[in-house]
Amino acid sequence: MKNDKTKINEILEKIFNMRTINKRITKESLNQNNEKLKKIYELLGKPCENKKIVHIAGTNGKGSTATFLENIFFAAGYSVAKFTSPHILRFNERILVNKEMISDEDVVKYCEAVMNVLEENGLQINFFEIATFVALLYFKEKNPDFIFLETGLGGRYDATNIVKSTIAAITNVSFDHVALLGNSLEKIADRKAGIIKNGQLCIYAQNLAELEEAVKRETDNSVNILEKYKGFQVELDNQNYKTIVKIVENESSKESGNIEKSENIEKINNNKNNLEKTFVLPLFGKFQANNFLIAYEIARIYGISDKVIQKGLDEISLAGRFEIFSKNPATILDVAHNDDSVKVLTENLNELFKDDEVIFVLSVLGTKDIANIFKRILEKNYKIFITSLKEVTYGLSAEEIKKNLENSNISTKNIIFEDDILQAYNQAKEMVLKKDNSYKAIVVCGSFYEIAKFKKLFL
Repeated sequence: MKNDKTKINEILEKIFNMRTINKRITKESLNQNNEKLKKIYELLGKPCENKKIVHIAGTNGKGSTATFLENIFFAAGYSVAKFTSPHILRFNERILVNKEMISDEDVVKYCEAVMNVLEENGLQINFFEIATFVALLYFKEKNPDFIFLETGLGGRYDATNIVKSTIAAITNVSFDHVALLGNSLEKIADRKAGIIKNGQLCIYAQNLAELEEAVKRETDNSVNILEKYKGFQVELDNQNYKTIVKIVENESSKESGNIEKSENIEKINNNKNNLEKTFVLPLFGKFQANNFLIAYEIARIYGISDKVIQKGLDEISLAGRFEIFSKNPATILDVAHNDDSVKVLTENLNELFKDDEVIFVLSVLGTKDIANIFKRILEKNYKIFITSLKEVTYGLSAEEIKKNLENSNISTKNIIFEDDILQAYNQAKEMVLKKDNSYKAIVVCGSFYEIAKFKKLFL
């Protein structure tokens, strides 16, 4: 008889391999797939159809925003569910209820339920779409008060968009997955804003004309929290790797958007005019303030006090987001994997180190804008080790990345190409620990897969 570990490994391998055949993506094919997802949703009994759901889209920051919300609402006494992607070490990380991962047994149970529906109806969908249905079925059983749902890719045609949400949240829009989402900010913003349904409330966190226009096409009920809290200030606690956010409440910031006209919710607590509030985020980086402000605004809508908000923040731990893996030598893990997130990562590093004090250990997927990512890194005087992710889908070897850079006329003279991530890290560690070197920190980044591969070395 197979044990639970064997069962979950077998079924996960099966759904990992259920990737849709690559073909030219058209609006017609996207609409056809969307209709297929709706049919499967109905066949599964429309799980979570009438739940309170915050649907989160954006190029970067979705996972952090979902985690802020999860912890704040949990601290307020609500039962909460969260669906995010990708995972780092285990599939179960994607699906949480009350901050606890779904069990292996339940993964198998609900994967089999989805697979049975697919086989009975002669339907095929991809891995992420199956994972979404598994999460919805599990959440239906657990019946949480709130569900925080992160899109996988884009929004309008994403599997997560089959459910009716209560609030739409968009963190930001920048270039990533351009082959699938479009090669302009206007096109990408349109995909993200596609999560807004029936003129519902949308809260977003970017002063970008393309995003503002896309949101306004979908709803007249939106809040740009960067405008609403225009006077907010952000400071970094470099010693404790925390971010301090100061918000000034005034009359103009007391009004929140309506969730639903039929829903009667006390929108905010009564606050004195021009009252300054300070929150300490356990995640390092000025950009995290934007993600937090989305969560803060939603918490206010549901009447959650500032004290409880901070209590929730204090409980947050999020892997791969400027994660301090080691202090001797200083080793930072970050899932930055596109031009914009790498820009933010280098800005964070500037707060702590000089350029010649940092060594990068990274790899990237072949689907990424490799040239622009490395141009961003090579603007600095960082030492760089490039490793291999050849074993994962779309992963590249160090040599393949080298050829890609050379074809883009990018100099590789300051780069060491070493397929083995452990060898690369050990070399970097020797350089940091050597007394006559200027190096002080190692940064492992470039992909969720790179972080996963690194962490598995130390399990």
